[in-house]
Amino acid sequence: MAQNDVKEEIDELREEVKNYKPGSCVTCPDRVPFPEQTFIGLFGRTGCGKTSLINSLKFAVTGRLRKAKWLQVASQEKAGGHTMYRKLADLTRSIYVIDNRGLDNPDTREAVIEIAAQLDGRRGYSEKVNWDSNSATEPSDPTLDDEDSQSVHKINCAVFVFSAVHDIEMNTTALMDIVDFLHGHQGRYPVAVITHVDLAERSQVENLKTVLQVSGISDVFEVANVTKDNPGLDYTYQLNLLMFLERCMTDADETLIFKFYQDREEKRMETIQKRLAEKERLAEEKRLAEEKRLAEEKRLAEENRLAEEKRLAEERLLVEEERRLAEREREILREEERERRVKAAFEGMERNHRDEIRRIMEGNQKRSGSCSVM
Repeated sequence: MAQNDVKEEIDELREEVKNYKPGSCVTCPDRVPFPEQTFIGLFGRTGCGKTSLINSLKFAVTGRLRKAKWLQVASQEKAGGHTMYRKLADLTRSIYVIDNRGLDNPDTREAVIEIAAQLDGRRGYSEKVNWDSNSATEPSDPTLDDEDSQSVHKINCAVFVFSAVHDIEMNTTALMDIVDFLHGHQGRYPVAVITHVDLAERSQVENLKTVLQVSGISDVFEVANVTKDNPGLDYTYQLNLLMFLERCMTDADETLIFKFYQDREEKRMETIQKRLAEKERLAEEKRLAEEKRLAEEKRLAEENRLAEEKRLAEERLLVEEERRLAEREREILREEERERRVKAAFEGMERNHRDEIRRIMEGNQKRSGSCSVM
């Protein structure tokens, strides 16, 4: 590409970057509440050139960079030792870059926790960044009040920075795990920037690009950084830096849309879960009420059964008592009848005896009277 064409494309991209507003790079059928600023988060090993990359981006956006606007960069002897806390740098009114402490051991669970905390805006700028388990601290409280929430920002575009000179060997398995995590968390694969390409052999750059692409990073940008010894940038590197920012703007908007639908889906699922929980609660209440009703029916039935048994027992006792009383009455009547018959028999015998005595007496009287006449 001719130098004039490159310069023309740089001017077009520079205007596009300067005029960028979150949401302007994408279209969406729904009303997505885009924020006023986009935040690009840099992650990379110690000494990979993250801070210098920010200075280079400032230069690419403005075409120049005054010394007073430079971010402080550690000396080579203290490479990576300067950035202990996250730092916020503005490229435009709408684009900010967050510098980070060097991530030298990505193969840790704590590193993923720290990255997630930064992506979700749960890590403040005054908190010291620690990647290892020995000194890791808990992320900021996710339930910050309105005043505190102004000091933290969600990262809309995650960028991994690699040095063509220093990152010759790396743990690709750990990198692939982090790339997969970012894809699931942000809905986008991270963007990668290879710095120090002007200081490395071309084979080193190509080998590093191959490793990154195998790890799942397809968007890889090659750049050189502005330094005190090299205060300017070739048009090719400026173009790459602006193309990198263009990619970040699109990815940031796509991430915001992904997060919008993800949040909406989470709320929908939460609503469904609440409805299911409410349905289960009502079903459980109905089941318990039915169990209670059946238990009450069983209790009443048992009470009725016992009452019926008691009633029948009382009736049997009553019938038995009536039978016994009736038998007693019959016995009394039989006894009275026997006594009456005995009495009648005695009375009959007495009458017969009296009648016999009377006949005897009458016979004797008759015999006595006959004797007297003679």
